[in-house]
Amino acid sequence: MGNPMQCHLSPRCGAHARTTGNPCRSPAMPNGRCRMHGGKAGRKPTHGGYTKAATAERQRGRAILRLLRTLIG
Repeated sequence: MGNPMQCHLSPRCGAHARTTGNPCRSPAMPNGRCRMHGGKAGRKPTHGGYTKAATAERQRGRAILRLLRTLIG
């Protein structure tokens, strides 16, 4: 196991705050950002917004809107 005293040598996140402009000093993950600013890269959505059923429902809604727009104007 690595020396815990060398954690300060790990790469840092570097995301900048909007208000202060200071960079985040949290350790970076492989995607270059910390767990708060970059999340887990490639993580699947957890709330069902991109399920096949939800995607199909949005496509049907857009198709209906297109049809209504052509009928109205």
